[in-house]
This record gives sequence, C-alpha cells and structure tokens, in this order.
Amino acid sequence: MIMQQPVISPDTARTWQPTLASLFDLWQHFLHDQRNPRSLGRALLGVVAEATRATWASLMAFDPEQRYLQITEAIGLPDTIIQTTRVALGEGLAGWVALHRQPLLLSPDRLAPAHLVSHMRRNAIGSALCVPMISDGELYGVLNLARPDNEPPFTEEDLWFATLVAERQALALKTANLYAELASRERFMDRILTSLPISLVVLNRRLQVVLANQNFFLKLRRNADQIIGRAIKHVFPAALLQYLRLAERVEQVFVNGVPFDGGKVAYRAPGLGKRIYYYRLVPLKQGQDVDHVLLLIEDITERERLGEEVRRAERHLAGVVNQASDLVVSLDPEGRIITWNPAAERISGLRADQVRGELFVRLCAPDQHWKVNDLLQRLVAGELVEESEIGLLPANLQQVTVAWNCSAMRDDAGKVVGIIAVGRDLTERRRLEAQVVQAAKMASLGIMAGGIAHELRNPLAVIQANAQLLEEYQDNPELARQCLRHIVASTGRAALIIENLLKFARPPQDRYRLISIHEVLEETFALLMSQLLGANIELVREFAPDLPMIYGNPVLLQQVFTNLILNALAAMPQGGRLTVTTRTAGEQIEILVCDTGTGIAPEHISHIFDPFFTTRPVGTGVGLGLAISYSIVQQHHGQITVESRPGHGTCFTIRLPADG
Repeated sequence: MIMQQPVISPDTARTWQPTLASLFDLWQHFLHDQRNPRSLGRALLGVVAEATRATWASLMAFDPEQRYLQITEAIGLPDTIIQTTRVALGEGLAGWVALHRQPLLLSPDRLAPAHLVSHMRRNAIGSALCVPMISDGELYGVLNLARPDNEPPFTEEDLWFATLVAERQALALKTANLYAELASRERFMDRILTSLPISLVVLNRRLQVVLANQNFFLKLRRNADQIIGRAIKHVFPAALLQYLRLAERVEQVFVNGVPFDGGKVAYRAPGLGKRIYYYRLVPLKQGQDVDHVLLLIEDITERERLGEEVRRAERHLAGVVNQASDLVVSLDPEGRIITWNPAAERISGLRADQVRGELFVRLCAPDQHWKVNDLLQRLVAGELVEESEIGLLPANLQQVTVAWNCSAMRDDAGKVVGIIAVGRDLTERRRLEAQVVQAAKMASLGIMAGGIAHELRNPLAVIQANAQLLEEYQDNPELARQCLRHIVASTGRAALIIENLLKFARPPQDRYRLISIHEVLEETFALLMSQLLGANIELVREFAPDLPMIYGNPVLLQQVFTNLILNALAAMPQGGRLTVTTRTAGEQIEILVCDTGTGIAPEHISHIFDPFFTTRPVGTGVGLGLAISYSIVQQHHGQITVESRPGHGTCFTIRLPADG
C-alpha cells in the first residue's frame, strides 16, 4: 500500500547512525566532485542495499523528453535487464511511482492494487520498496528495493532510510545537471569568443588583461600565457599606446562609466603592411560600479579597401552618366524623378533641382501620358518593355521626340525599387531621316515622271482641243457649253494629279495620329494608277471590312506602299497581277503586297533591306527604297517580312499595332 513519510524514533535513528555517517562521507566526497553523480549513485545504492538487506536494488533515471525510466545502476539484477529495460510511466512498480510521484511499500500483509500484486508475483518478489527521486518538484528517477518471498518484508524504517537516500541522489543529480548546463554555456561562450571576427580584450582597474579571445592572440602573434595577466604597456607597442592615449582613456571609462568610441586608426606592424583598425571601449558594470573595461578592436582594412573601390566605381559611373550624350533619368516605383543628368538638363532646359521629386509623366507630351503610365505600370509589374518614342516637353514647350529604353531596378528580394530610363534625342535623326526619305521620293518621282507626264498630257490635250473649238465656233452656245464642261473636268483631273504628286513629294510634316490604312492605300493607288495601267498591271484589292485604325504618320506609310508597288512594277515588265490584302491578326493589322513577278533569288533575301543593296542595273535604282521602308515600319513599332520564290512572285507582309 501507499505509505506516508514515517515518524522515526530516537532509538531507530541511533540504530541507523553508522549508516548515516557513511552517507555523510559519500556526500562530502561528492561535493568535491559534483560533476560525477554516477559514482555517488553506485555508492549510495550499495549503502542502501546493505542497510535494508535488499536482495535486488536499482536506480532508474527519468528521461523527461521521452517520458520513460531507464536502469542506470543495479545490484543483483541480470546484465541483460540492466542494459535493455525501459519502463514507461505507469508501467510496473517503478512506473507507478514515477507517474504518481509517491513512495510505495508493498508486502504480503499490506493491501495493494491488484495489478501491482500481480506484477510482484510474476517477478517472484515478496516485498518491494520504491521511492521517487524528487528535488524542487522535478522528478529525476526512482530507487527500487526488493526481497524474495522467503525474506522478511521491508519496514517503515527501511522506507524512511530509502527516502533519505532518494532525496540525496535527486539533489546530486540536480546539482550535476546545473554543473553540466553551466559547462555547456561556458563552452558555448568560448565558441562565440573564438569565432568572433574582432579582437576582444577585458582589462581590470590595474590595466591588466584578464581575458582575450583567439582573434586577439592571432593578431598579436602571441599565446595566452604571453598576454593574460600582463599590463597593456607590455602588450601593445609603446608608440601605439602613446598615439591612442589608451591608458588614459581606459581610466576615464572606469571613472565616468561612459563608452568611448575611439574611431579608426592606421597601424603598420614591423614587417607587415599597413592595416586599419576601429576600436571602442565599453564599461562592464557590477551594479553601479565599473569593475572591468572591454576593448573591442576590429580590422576594417578590407572594408575600407572595398569602400574605396565602391566610391571609385560610383565616381566612374557618375562621370559616365554626367558625360553621356543621352538622357539618363532614374525614377522611384511611383514614377517620380530621382536623378536627372546634364544631358537631360541640356535637352529639356530644366535643372535637376527643378524636376527632382516631380512625376516624370508631367514632363511628357499630354497626348502620350497614357503611354507613359502604361509603360511604368508594366515595368513595376515585372514585364520587359520595348523602346518607346515619347515626346518630352522642355522649358520652351517645343516638343522633343525621345526614344526611351527603360528597365526596372530590383533589390535582393526581387522587388522593384526604381526605374532607369535612358533616352535618345531623335531630333537630328528625324531630320536626317526626312532628308533621306525626301531623296528617295525624288528618286521615285524620276521613275514616275514618265507616267505622270503621260497622265497630264491627256487632260491638257483635251483642254487645248476644246479651247480651239470655242475659238472657231464662238456662235454655237451648245458647243461652247460642252467644251467648257470638258475643259473644267480635264482641269480638275490635272489638278488632282498635281495635288497627289505634291503631297507625295513634300517633306513629311504630319505628326502621328489615328489613321485608316485603307485611305492611305487608296491615295497611293491614285498616285500610281497611270503606271499600273501603262504597265498592264491588274490591281486586286482584298480589304477586310471594319479594319481597326492605327496610330501612325500617313505620309511615311504612303512612302512604304509606294516603294513596294514600284518594286512590284519593276518585277513584272510583261504585266501581271498586284494583290493588296488587309486583315486583322490579334492586336495587329496585316497588309500584304503580293505580285506575280520574277521573284527574288534566295541568296538575296537576307540583304534586301540593307541600305544601297539593289539587283537593278546601274543608274536605275540606288537601293534605298526597302531600307527606308523597313525603318519607317520600325518607327511605327511594326514588322515587315518577305516571302519569295524565283519565277513565282514576291509577297511583302507589313504588321502594325492596331489602336485600342
């Protein structure tokens, strides 16, 4: 049955006195070696087994994480049981004691739970004594004592003595655990000090080194015996101590208890290169008094070198940006201007301090604000964007067309933290391109001159004939009316031809706007109709209904179609068919210009868009038409491709982005 702590008489205590004296000696020995509780456990188990005349005795340690008991010391038990037995909480006698944390005294004349009695019978135990080893409410294990059936049962005095031993062993285990934890922390702190990449030195009031880490020993190329206990005047070079006034400053920290930030110092040890150190003095206080000062020394030579390299790279990059002829602008993710290089100042007439913090979109042409906002949103969303032509409004409000290449800046986590925009002023380029286009137009005019002259000759002949009739038959009113109608009609026809010719010949002054590609094609057909008819060319229109509008320059696009049609005429000297098809392809429109001419040789296909490449005889072409057409299509953010087979004709496909 479960027993309470017995009351021991003085006579009984005197009976146990020799044994208690032995326990006291064991405890005193343990106090001198508190890191080895197991040796005490073996000795205590022997004393208690002998004092209680127990046949079997064991100490079982408790594992609080796995929650089971394991035999650590035993007397009388087989070795196999000692090595393998693990008892779960609640299992058997020891498990019951560990679960309930109460001592247990069982014998034949005492009432006990049936399952415990059954356990004793299975193991041939006549009397059992089990006591939990508890200290400050924490279970450390169980002390087990047992006798066979032929031995007298344990008494309350045995329980008292076993409880006393269990308490002492629990206290010993607790003490050993505390020492083990302290030793573990000491080893942990020692690993930290050893691993620190800076030198650490602890000084006492006599300015002696009482502690230093491995980094400090390595820096000074000395060992602990040469450093610990020595004054700083014997540790540091005299010149360095004098330069830093280290002793004086350490004493000041002892007095005022305030850390001292020593800053950077350069030092060149004999035979070594110059090193740069950063040092600091930190007071270590015991209550309100400073009993030690901590000297921290960090070698920052590499950091300073890298910092200088970074500063040099920054100066180089700043020089590149400042000397660049292109605009270089940095924006935050909201599109506000952070930096604005000198080229941007020169082209815009706005200083960096005037635009810093302003929204970039406000400096762009109003009709392109939507385009700028869309571009910035796509960049912040992580998309790649193509080059975009956006008008910049300088201080004089004379819009400048700029080709912008934009990219996002990201941090280590991949988050967009800024935007870099590099812009190229296209003013001079557009002027030169206009000159080249105009020159190409004039070359095209030479080709068209014959057809245009023939086209003008017809209405002029009609006008001349009707004028002669009017002069000869002035008295015939009806004839006069007919002649006047013919003269007016022919004059209008000639005027239309001249108007189309002038529209084609004049430089492209029109800005980009929403246009219908069908209207541009029809104007081109009207201009070249005489050449088509004279060359016996059948024109076939295959126009898609409800074709979307596009954003472009009609004069430039007319130049593209003119070049393609004139090339088709040259490829069909005996006549043929010219088919112009329009259709929708996703978010683009396609214009196909296909002829039934001689075709292009395979070895020439990859060169037809190169400037000055031509297969025509000398004097009949300069090789700029397709190159200019390619450039114009690129300006409209489109593509132009060609398919051809010799003897089966050629088909050019132009793809342009549809509006909306």
